Amino acid sequence: MRSVAMSVRRRKPPADAVDAPGEVEAPDDTAWLGTEPLALKGTVELLEGIDGRPLLFDSSSGRYVAVSKAGTVVLSLLDDAPTADDVIRRVIASSSGDPQRIEAAVTRFFHELRQAGVLTMAPQDESRRQRLMSWSLRERMPRLPLTRSVHVLLDPVARLLRVFPSSAVVASWLVLVAAALSTAGYAVAAEGLPSYTSWSWLAIPLLMLQIAVHELGHALVCQYLRVPVREAGITLMLYVMPVAYVDRTDAYRVRSRAPRVLIALAGPMSDAVWAGVAGLLLLTADGPVHDVAGALLQLQLLLMLVNLNPLLPSDGYHALESTMGSVNVRGRSFAYLAHLVTRTPLPSNLAATGRAKRFGYLAFGTLCLAYGVVLVGFVLRSWWGVIEAVIA
Repeated sequence: MRSVAMSVRRRKPPADAVDAPGEVEAPDDTAWLGTEPLALKGTVELLEGIDGRPLLFDSSSGRYVAVSKAGTVVLSLLDDAPTADDVIRRVIASSSGDPQRIEAAVTRFFHELRQAGVLTMAPQDESRRQRLMSWSLRERMPRLPLTRSVHVLLDPVARLLRVFPSSAVVASWLVLVAAALSTAGYAVAAEGLPSYTSWSWLAIPLLMLQIAVHELGHALVCQYLRVPVREAGITLMLYVMPVAYVDRTDAYRVRSRAPRVLIALAGPMSDAVWAGVAGLLLLTADGPVHDVAGALLQLQLLLMLVNLNPLLPSDGYHALESTMGSVNVRGRSFAYLAHLVTRTPLPSNLAATGRAKRFGYLAFGTLCLAYGVVLVGFVLRSWWGVIEAVIA
């Protein structure tokens, strides 16, 4: 998907452009606002991304920072590299809103840009509470990149698929997935799930291969949409569960919701096709092939269940988020929980959130946290059982 650069022209901000509702708390250390010229880094560009939202993209770090449309108006005043105080005075002069609230809002805006690393000045040191808030918003997980050349493998396939109308490609894929799910469901209903035998262990390497194809499914849709996949490798979901991943951060550039949903569901749809193949073998084969197919189908159903669970940072969660047109719902939910526990000030975009939406974030974050604790406990107990078995 082609990104659309927004021109940052010098223009007068509209009245009350940054006089947003909600609590706005300025940071404590503001001495730098009147001493140093303020400018975006030379590697930062302003783009129009998901649902037409303005995004700052730093090519040196690969990070995206969402800004409001009012924020882009404020950024347009940085053309001649004034200080932040100069910008604040100009915004106040052109607005009919409360000067103190406007000053607090613009100050907070520049502080958050600095902490995001998109200004020419380095971010300030953060307190422990502020670091907890930053961690909550980003929810980093340990990663082990294995390759940065996924595009080399998939670009010829993507070019071939682009020959056909996108509607035909998507419709054909959906028909195949529906047929595969029907076959898998019928196999489970007709045959049941057979007991494990001495041949069932072969399902494990087949499942590993399926997981690799699952991630390639995400990457192929990205490549089809001309969204670069930065890397592929292994990560630890919730810090205890090793899972494969492809880095599709640049999907933020895709403006329409349907393609982003398709990126998220490409992996589970690939799993569905594999489940259909396993179901067909379960119905038609005998002996070891039947046993392996039955064991594989059980693992596939479990894998799809986990992948579509919206309480995990999974494909189902990302698909739901894309359908709603939301961004980083888990991070925002955990940020509200961190704010509730530590009283760390919220980022300005979250501080202005209405009561109903804030309650929704808190409820979702609580559910995710509770489910995560239970799941981590189960995984750790399973790992401990494996360790005991090996030692014994």
